[in-house]
Amino acid sequence: MPTLNLHTNIPVDAVTTSDILKDATKALSKIIGKPESVKYPVQQLSYYKTIADILQTKLSIDSSRFYIKFFDSPRSFFGFNGTTF
Repeated sequence: MPTLNLHTNIPVDAVTTSDILKDATKALSKIIGKPESVKYPVQQLSYYKTIADILQTKLSIDSSRFYIKFFDSPRSFFGFNGTTF
């Protein structure tokens, strides 16, 4: 199950953080063709390009200034609504 964790040393206010997360969720959902409430694996390059574009636009971070670590956690590592996936 894909997970997005974003860490930065750039000061970001709550509104900007919310905008970045909304944009990332909407963009990744569009890439994989699923509702925003459900995430499934896709080609990693698509993830990278999408996140890089959002960081460039919202935080003015050039793609040469960050890296993205891809990892896939088993569904059983995630709990929701009293059960695991």
